[in-house]
Amino acid sequence: MIVSVDDLKSIISEILDLRRVYGKEIIIDHLIEAELRGHSSHGIQRLIPLIKGIELGTIKRILDYNVLKSKGNSLLIDGKSSIGMVLWSHLIQERFDEPASIIAVRNASHIGFLGYYTEKLSRRGLASIMFGNAEPAVVLPGTSKKVLSTSPLSISIPSDPPVVLDMALSATSRGKIIEAKRKGESLSPGVAVDDNGNPTIDPELALKGGILPMGGIKGFFLMLTLELLSSFLSGSAIGPEVRGVINTENPPNKGEVLVVINPSFFERNTESVIKIRNLIGTEFPGEHGLNLRKRRLSEGIPLDNNLWNQLIALKEKIPFFA
Repeated sequence: MIVSVDDLKSIISEILDLRRVYGKEIIIDHLIEAELRGHSSHGIQRLIPLIKGIELGTIKRILDYNVLKSKGNSLLIDGKSSIGMVLWSHLIQERFDEPASIIAVRNASHIGFLGYYTEKLSRRGLASIMFGNAEPAVVLPGTSKKVLSTSPLSISIPSDPPVVLDMALSATSRGKIIEAKRKGESLSPGVAVDDNGNPTIDPELALKGGILPMGGIKGFFLMLTLELLSSFLSGSAIGPEVRGVINTENPPNKGEVLVVINPSFFERNTESVIKIRNLIGTEFPGEHGLNLRKRRLSEGIPLDNNLWNQLIALKEKIPFFA
Protein backbone atom coordinates (compact mmCIF):
# COMPACT_ATOMS: atom_id res chain seq x y z
CA MET A 1 0.00 0.00 0.00
CA ILE A 2 1.03 3.62 -0.52
CA VAL A 3 0.58 6.05 2.38
CA SER A 4 0.93 9.81 2.15
CA VAL A 5 3.44 11.61 4.34
CA ASP A 6 0.60 13.54 6.00
CA ASP A 7 -1.31 10.36 6.86
CA LEU A 8 1.81 8.80 8.37
CA LYS A 9 2.54 11.91 10.39
CA SER A 10 -1.02 11.96 11.66
CA ILE A 11 -1.14 8.38 12.92
CA ILE A 12 2.34 8.49 14.50
CA SER A 13 1.47 11.79 16.18
CA GLU A 14 -1.69 10.27 17.63
CA ILE A 15 0.16 7.17 18.87
CA LEU A 16 2.77 9.33 20.62
CA ASP A 17 0.27 11.86 21.99
CA LEU A 18 -1.80 9.12 23.57
CA ARG A 19 1.31 8.11 25.52
CA ARG A 20 2.42 11.68 26.32
CA VAL A 21 5.83 11.26 24.67
CA TYR A 22 8.19 14.25 24.71
CA GLY A 23 9.84 15.25 21.44
CA LYS A 24 7.22 13.72 19.16
CA GLU A 25 8.05 16.12 16.30
CA ILE A 26 11.64 14.87 16.25
CA ILE A 27 10.56 11.22 16.32
CA ILE A 28 8.04 11.75 13.53
CA ASP A 29 10.53 13.63 11.38
CA HIS A 30 13.23 11.00 11.90
CA LEU A 31 11.07 7.97 11.13
CA ILE A 32 9.50 9.55 8.05
CA GLU A 33 12.85 10.78 6.75
CA ALA A 34 14.10 7.20 7.00
CA GLU A 35 11.16 5.98 4.92
CA LEU A 36 11.50 8.80 2.38
CA ARG A 37 15.18 7.95 1.80
CA GLY A 38 14.66 4.19 1.52
CA HIS A 39 15.92 3.33 5.02
CA SER A 40 12.74 1.43 5.89
CA SER A 41 14.68 -0.87 8.21
CA HIS A 42 15.18 2.20 10.42
CA GLY A 43 11.83 3.79 9.69
CA ILE A 44 8.27 3.26 10.87
CA GLN A 45 8.90 -0.28 12.13
CA ARG A 46 11.17 1.20 14.81
CA LEU A 47 8.15 2.87 16.40
CA ILE A 48 6.87 -0.48 17.67
CA PRO A 49 9.79 -1.39 19.98
CA LEU A 50 9.95 2.26 21.07
CA ILE A 51 6.31 2.20 22.18
CA LYS A 52 6.88 -1.16 23.86
CA GLY A 53 9.77 0.24 25.89
CA ILE A 54 7.82 3.36 26.84
CA GLU A 55 4.84 1.31 28.00
CA LEU A 56 7.01 -1.14 29.94
CA GLY A 57 9.02 1.69 31.52
CA THR A 58 12.39 0.65 30.07
CA ILE A 59 12.47 3.81 27.92
CA LYS A 60 11.60 7.21 29.37
CA ARG A 61 8.92 9.30 27.70
CA ILE A 62 10.81 12.47 28.72
CA LEU A 63 14.32 13.71 27.93
CA ASP A 64 16.50 13.00 30.95
CA TYR A 65 20.28 12.66 30.79
CA ASN A 66 23.46 13.39 32.74
CA VAL A 67 26.57 15.14 31.46
CA LEU A 68 29.28 13.05 33.09
CA LYS A 69 32.24 14.95 31.63
CA SER A 70 32.59 18.03 29.44
CA LYS A 71 35.32 20.16 27.97
CA GLY A 72 34.66 22.67 25.22
CA ASN A 73 32.15 21.07 22.86
CA SER A 74 33.11 17.51 23.85
CA LEU A 75 30.75 15.59 26.10
CA LEU A 76 30.35 12.24 27.82
CA ILE A 77 26.65 11.55 28.34
CA ASP A 78 24.61 9.03 30.28
CA GLY A 79 21.34 8.87 28.35
CA LYS A 80 19.48 7.35 31.32
CA SER A 81 17.10 5.42 29.04
CA SER A 82 15.97 8.54 27.16
CA ILE A 83 14.68 8.26 23.61
CA GLY A 84 17.83 8.17 21.51
CA MET A 85 16.44 10.11 18.54
CA VAL A 86 15.36 12.97 20.80
CA LEU A 87 18.58 13.04 22.80
CA TRP A 88 20.94 13.03 19.80
CA SER A 89 18.86 15.63 17.94
CA HIS A 90 19.36 17.85 20.98
CA LEU A 91 23.09 17.14 21.29
CA ILE A 92 23.97 18.02 17.69
CA GLN A 93 22.75 21.57 18.32
CA GLU A 94 26.13 22.27 19.99
CA ARG A 95 28.19 25.05 18.39
CA PHE A 96 31.21 22.85 17.54
CA ASP A 97 33.51 25.84 17.19
CA GLU A 98 36.68 23.89 18.07
CA PRO A 99 38.84 22.01 15.51
CA ALA A 100 37.39 18.69 16.65
CA SER A 101 34.74 17.71 19.18
CA ILE A 102 33.61 14.31 20.40
CA ILE A 103 30.29 13.34 21.96
CA ALA A 104 29.99 9.86 23.48
CA VAL A 105 26.63 8.60 24.76
CA ARG A 106 25.64 5.46 26.58
CA ASN A 107 22.29 4.09 27.77
CA ALA A 108 19.96 5.83 25.28
CA SER A 109 17.38 3.95 23.22
CA HIS A 110 17.69 3.26 19.49
CA ILE A 111 18.79 6.45 17.71
CA GLY A 112 17.57 5.63 14.19
CA PHE A 113 19.75 6.05 11.11
CA LEU A 114 23.04 7.83 11.75
CA GLY A 115 22.97 9.80 8.50
CA TYR A 116 20.08 11.82 9.91
CA TYR A 117 22.54 13.53 12.25
CA THR A 118 25.65 13.66 10.09
CA GLU A 119 23.76 15.21 7.18
CA LYS A 120 22.39 17.95 9.42
CA LEU A 121 25.94 18.70 10.56
CA SER A 122 27.26 18.75 7.00
CA ARG A 123 24.61 21.30 6.05
CA ARG A 124 26.11 23.49 8.80
CA GLY A 125 29.52 23.13 7.11
CA LEU A 126 30.81 20.49 9.55
CA ALA A 127 32.36 17.13 8.70
CA SER A 128 31.53 14.23 10.99
CA ILE A 129 31.98 10.54 11.74
CA MET A 130 29.43 8.60 13.80
CA PHE A 131 29.39 4.98 14.89
CA GLY A 132 27.97 2.83 17.66
CA ASN A 133 26.98 -0.61 18.85
CA ALA A 134 23.85 -2.60 19.65
CA GLU A 135 22.78 -6.13 20.55
CA PRO A 136 24.94 -8.81 18.89
CA ALA A 137 23.72 -9.94 15.49
CA VAL A 138 26.92 -10.59 13.49
CA VAL A 139 28.77 -13.88 13.73
CA LEU A 140 32.46 -14.60 13.75
CA PRO A 141 33.00 -16.03 10.22
CA GLY A 142 32.96 -19.81 10.21
CA THR A 143 30.81 -20.02 13.34
CA SER A 144 27.26 -19.31 14.51
CA LYS A 145 28.47 -17.31 17.52
CA LYS A 146 26.90 -13.83 17.53
CA VAL A 147 29.55 -11.40 18.77
CA LEU A 148 28.99 -7.94 17.29
CA SER A 149 26.17 -5.65 16.26
CA THR A 150 25.83 -4.61 12.62
CA SER A 151 28.27 -1.76 13.39
CA PRO A 152 26.47 1.24 11.87
CA LEU A 153 28.77 3.91 10.48
CA SER A 154 28.11 7.33 8.97
CA ILE A 155 30.62 9.79 7.54
CA SER A 156 29.61 13.18 6.14
CA ILE A 157 31.53 15.78 4.16
CA PRO A 158 30.13 19.25 3.47
CA SER A 159 29.47 19.81 -0.25
CA ASP A 160 26.50 20.50 -2.50
CA PRO A 161 24.82 18.10 -2.03
CA PRO A 162 26.54 16.74 1.09
CA VAL A 163 28.42 13.45 0.89
CA VAL A 164 26.70 11.26 3.49
CA LEU A 165 27.80 7.65 3.85
CA ASP A 166 25.37 5.71 6.07
CA MET A 167 25.73 1.96 6.22
CA ALA A 168 26.02 -1.12 8.35
CA LEU A 169 29.36 -2.89 8.12
CA SER A 170 27.55 -6.22 8.14
CA ALA A 171 26.37 -7.90 4.94
CA THR A 172 22.86 -6.63 5.74
CA SER A 173 21.16 -4.94 8.68
CA ARG A 174 19.06 -6.71 11.31
CA GLY A 175 16.25 -4.27 10.55
CA LYS A 176 16.13 -5.49 6.94
CA ILE A 177 15.90 -9.10 8.13
CA ILE A 178 13.03 -8.18 10.47
CA GLU A 179 11.36 -6.36 7.58
CA ALA A 180 11.81 -9.37 5.26
CA LYS A 181 10.27 -11.68 7.86
CA ARG A 182 7.25 -9.39 8.26
CA LYS A 183 6.77 -9.19 4.48
CA GLY A 184 7.29 -12.93 3.93
CA GLU A 185 10.33 -12.32 1.70
CA SER A 186 13.60 -14.22 1.34
CA LEU A 187 17.03 -12.78 2.03
CA SER A 188 19.76 -12.40 -0.55
CA PRO A 189 22.19 -15.34 -0.52
CA GLY A 190 25.43 -14.91 1.41
CA VAL A 191 24.28 -12.46 4.06
CA ALA A 192 23.22 -14.70 6.97
CA VAL A 193 23.59 -18.10 8.63
CA ASP A 194 21.26 -20.23 10.76
CA ASP A 195 21.97 -21.26 14.34
CA ASN A 196 24.20 -24.09 13.08
CA GLY A 197 26.34 -21.72 11.01
CA ASN A 198 24.88 -22.85 7.69
CA PRO A 199 24.01 -20.27 4.99
CA THR A 200 20.32 -19.35 4.91
CA ILE A 201 17.95 -17.10 3.00
CA ASP A 202 15.14 -17.61 5.54
CA PRO A 203 14.82 -14.45 7.67
CA GLU A 204 13.40 -16.38 10.63
CA LEU A 205 16.38 -18.76 10.65
CA ALA A 206 18.71 -15.80 10.18
CA LEU A 207 17.31 -14.10 13.29
CA LYS A 208 17.97 -17.29 15.25
CA GLY A 209 21.42 -17.57 13.71
CA GLY A 210 23.31 -14.44 12.68
CA ILE A 211 24.47 -12.01 10.01
CA LEU A 212 27.78 -12.25 8.20
CA PRO A 213 30.26 -9.37 8.27
CA MET A 214 30.94 -7.45 5.09
CA GLY A 215 34.30 -8.51 3.69
CA GLY A 216 34.82 -11.67 5.70
CA ILE A 217 37.32 -11.71 8.54
CA LYS A 218 38.77 -8.31 7.58
CA GLY A 219 35.33 -6.76 7.85
CA PHE A 220 34.79 -8.54 11.15
CA PHE A 221 37.91 -7.01 12.66
CA LEU A 222 37.03 -3.55 11.34
CA MET A 223 33.64 -3.90 13.03
CA LEU A 224 35.24 -5.26 16.19
CA THR A 225 37.61 -2.30 16.45
CA LEU A 226 34.86 0.29 15.94
CA GLU A 227 32.66 -1.36 18.55
CA LEU A 228 35.54 -1.57 21.00
CA LEU A 229 36.21 2.13 20.43
CA SER A 230 32.55 2.95 20.94
CA SER A 231 32.47 1.09 24.26
CA PHE A 232 35.91 2.40 25.26
CA LEU A 233 34.85 6.04 24.86
CA SER A 234 31.20 5.86 25.96
CA GLY A 235 31.46 3.25 28.71
CA SER A 236 28.65 1.24 27.11
CA ALA A 237 28.14 -2.49 27.25
CA ILE A 238 29.54 -4.52 24.37
CA GLY A 239 28.87 -7.84 22.64
CA PRO A 240 26.40 -10.22 24.29
CA GLU A 241 26.02 -7.87 27.25
CA VAL A 242 24.18 -5.24 25.16
CA ARG A 243 20.43 -5.05 25.81
CA GLY A 244 17.39 -2.93 25.04
CA VAL A 245 17.87 -1.93 21.39
CA ILE A 246 15.58 -4.30 19.48
CA ASN A 247 14.13 -6.13 22.46
CA THR A 248 13.02 -3.19 24.57
CA GLU A 249 11.87 -5.33 27.46
CA ASN A 250 15.25 -4.36 28.90
CA PRO A 251 16.65 -0.84 29.46
CA PRO A 252 19.18 0.21 26.79
CA ASN A 253 22.89 -0.01 27.62
CA LYS A 254 24.57 0.42 24.22
CA GLY A 255 26.60 3.42 23.06
CA GLU A 256 27.40 5.82 20.22
CA VAL A 257 30.25 8.16 19.40
CA LEU A 258 30.11 11.27 17.22
CA VAL A 259 33.26 13.02 16.02
CA VAL A 260 32.63 16.50 14.62
CA ILE A 261 35.36 18.27 12.62
CA ASN A 262 35.21 22.01 11.99
CA PRO A 263 36.88 22.40 8.56
CA SER A 264 37.52 26.10 9.07
CA PHE A 265 40.66 25.01 10.95
CA PHE A 266 41.80 22.84 8.04
CA GLU A 267 42.09 22.95 4.25
CA ARG A 268 38.40 22.46 3.33
CA ASN A 269 39.26 21.07 -0.11
CA THR A 270 35.84 20.88 -1.76
CA GLU A 271 37.49 20.59 -5.17
CA SER A 272 38.33 16.95 -4.41
CA VAL A 273 34.64 16.12 -4.08
CA ILE A 274 33.85 17.80 -7.41
CA LYS A 275 36.71 16.04 -9.22
CA ILE A 276 35.80 12.54 -8.03
CA ARG A 277 32.09 13.10 -8.62
CA ASN A 278 32.88 14.05 -12.23
CA LEU A 279 35.32 11.14 -12.58
CA ILE A 280 32.99 8.32 -11.52
CA GLY A 281 29.83 9.85 -12.99
CA THR A 282 27.42 8.19 -10.59
CA GLU A 283 25.54 8.97 -7.40
CA PHE A 284 27.64 9.73 -4.35
CA PRO A 285 26.71 8.35 -0.92
CA GLY A 286 23.50 10.02 0.22
CA GLU A 287 22.39 11.19 -3.23
CA HIS A 288 20.22 8.17 -3.98
CA GLY A 289 18.28 8.81 -0.78
CA LEU A 290 17.79 12.48 -1.66
CA ASN A 291 16.49 11.61 -5.12
CA LEU A 292 14.16 8.96 -3.72
CA ARG A 293 12.96 11.46 -1.11
CA LYS A 294 11.79 13.86 -3.83
CA ARG A 295 9.71 11.15 -5.50
CA ARG A 296 8.16 9.81 -2.32
CA LEU A 297 7.18 13.25 -1.08
CA SER A 298 4.85 13.52 -4.05
CA GLU A 299 3.99 9.85 -4.69
CA GLY A 300 3.71 8.62 -1.10
CA ILE A 301 5.57 6.02 0.98
CA PRO A 302 5.23 2.26 0.35
CA LEU A 303 4.20 0.44 3.52
CA ASP A 304 3.23 -3.20 3.89
CA ASN A 305 -0.22 -4.01 5.23
CA ASN A 306 1.11 -5.82 8.30
CA LEU A 307 3.01 -2.74 9.47
CA TRP A 308 0.05 -0.43 8.82
CA ASN A 309 -2.21 -2.75 10.81
CA GLN A 310 0.28 -2.66 13.69
CA LEU A 311 0.09 1.13 13.68
CA ILE A 312 -3.71 0.99 13.78
CA ALA A 313 -3.51 -1.42 16.73
CA LEU A 314 -1.11 0.89 18.61
CA LYS A 315 -3.56 3.74 18.11
CA GLU A 316 -6.62 1.81 19.23
CA LYS A 317 -5.26 -0.12 22.22
CA ILE A 318 -3.57 1.75 25.07
CA PRO A 319 -1.49 0.36 26.60
CA PHE A 320 -0.73 -2.17 23.91
CA PHE A 321 2.16 -4.04 25.55
CA ALA A 322 1.87 -3.41 29.27
